[in-house]
Amino acid sequence: MARIRTVKPDLFGSYTLANVSIEARFLFVGLFCEADDDGLLLDSPKRLAGAIFPHDEKVSAAKVNGWLCDLEKVQAIVRFEIEDGQYIGIPKWRSHQRISHSTPSKFRSASGMFHEMFRPEGEREGE
Repeated sequence: MARIRTVKPDLFGSYTLANVSIEARFLFVGLFCEADDDGLLLDSPKRLAGAIFPHDEKVSAAKVNGWLCDLEKVQAIVRFEIEDGQYIGIPKWRSHQRISHSTPSKFRSASGMFHEMFRPEGEREGE
């Protein structure tokens, strides 16, 4: 399904992202395209390497995993596991993206957990 994602100019001046490598920053922007309308995606470094860096043979799943760990350390993403799989959530999703015709999350069980446990209070649905 086609989706349009945006990158705000302030992202490039983010003090949070200044603490990670340029590659990790590029990956973070790529995660916007991979995430569903709820800011969730599967935590699969191998799949993300293929989707976000398809022509870069030197970008391995191990490198992507390292960049994901870096993004998690600065709290740009949250990695979590529940019974049906491993997921990545973008805690400030609503401040990064404005979804005009939202579709329900593909990851319903992960979505519920993410909303309740990881999304900051000011970012909860309806606030």
